[in-house]
Amino acid sequence: MKAPGRIALPLVGLAAFLLFWQGVVVATRPDPIRRTTLAFSAPHDAKTVAVVVGVEGEVVAQEILALDAASQETSAAQLRVWLGSLQPTLAALPPAAPATEPLRAIVERAKVDFGGALEVHPVEIARTVPARPPNPAAEAVERAVHLQLEHFIRPAWLPGPGEATAALAEMIRSGEMIRHIVASVFRVATGFAVATALGIPLGLGLGSFAWLSALANSVIQCLRPISPIAWLPVVTLAVGGGDLSAIFIIFLASFFPIAVSTAAAVATVDPKYRRSAANFGVRGFAAARQVIVPAVLPAILTALRIALGISWVVVVAAEMLGVESGLGYLVLDARNQLRYDRVVAAMIVIGLIGLLIDSAVRRFERAELRRRGLDVR
Repeated sequence: MKAPGRIALPLVGLAAFLLFWQGVVVATRPDPIRRTTLAFSAPHDAKTVAVVVGVEGEVVAQEILALDAASQETSAAQLRVWLGSLQPTLAALPPAAPATEPLRAIVERAKVDFGGALEVHPVEIARTVPARPPNPAAEAVERAVHLQLEHFIRPAWLPGPGEATAALAEMIRSGEMIRHIVASVFRVATGFAVATALGIPLGLGLGSFAWLSALANSVIQCLRPISPIAWLPVVTLAVGGGDLSAIFIIFLASFFPIAVSTAAAVATVDPKYRRSAANFGVRGFAAARQVIVPAVLPAILTALRIALGISWVVVVAAEMLGVESGLGYLVLDARNQLRYDRVVAAMIVIGLIGLLIDSAVRRFERAELRRRGLDVR
């Protein structure tokens, strides 16, 4: 494929995916949810009309409250009842003015017991003459609806590409994303390096010596099907949380594919290569280095590529238990905060890093095979 096609086709595919993603979000996203709201009319004659407006804009409670000094405690007690039973999360007050100060004091007094989550906002309603509204209750309801439409709750749902990109940019600017990326890459690199250092020699030995294969193969084949995720509780109890448990899980995820694939490749090496080496007096470690390893190198490189991909997948789950950094921790923490834009942003980063890792390993694989004179595409 020509160079322009190699660039244009992936871009077209990416654009089609983004359009599909945005289409799914628009077609399936629920309507915003309005919040139960406490609202007041402008004070007149030391009185105000207080209403509680539900999520559908309906009035669920209404009362005339006195604002004079002798009645303030009674009015605050009424608000406490509403805050405890109806649990409004927004309060719409008239704009700040000397006449509204007693009302604000009553609201703050009522918040002490039940209103910790109550957000108080001044809301001004545009009026024409006459200045005094003919219906204070209607004014309070209008003030509540106005505030509801400005401070609605969007249901937790799949964020669109724009929202996810904005969250990603915010985390990059703050340095938070870089910190999590570094932590995850360190754990994957450490676990994968240990698995490679142990898995390749063991695989060479299993494929070369029948007695070693008979001794260890049953144990390996019994442990290999166990998902690395299933080891999480055991590893946490054994070594505690932190980096060590995550690295051990990644080691398990990488070790078995490397060892088993290497052993299978060694066992299928054409016997004529071994006999030819023996005829020239090449035996032992020299035969392994000069004959066996070059013969099984393509299979080993493929196994390393697969194992590294598995490690990057597993690190997300490994970081959801016992650590406080990494992309897996970021996904879990964002989910607990109902910040699904951050969840999707982390997923985008995980996918992009996985693509970069796979591309780098493929380039290394091709370069190594070409260096050894093997034909690769």
